[in-house]
Amino acid sequence: MTLIDVDALRAYLLDYCGTALFSGFPAALLDVADIERMDGEQLCRKAEELGVDLRRFAIED
Repeated sequence: MTLIDVDALRAYLLDYCGTALFSGFPAALLDVADIERMDGEQLCRKAEELGVDLRRFAIED
């Protein structure tokens, strides 16, 4: 099992969806609100849905 830096992942997803919001996709506002409340597992699932490579957020031992 790989550990993920969920704080960095959350910040990335907020930026990703926030950019979409201001690029003319108002439905991204719902994603932003959801991401703020998600736990680590939910964040990882959302990232995978969006095609984000979670290896970028892996914590090295």
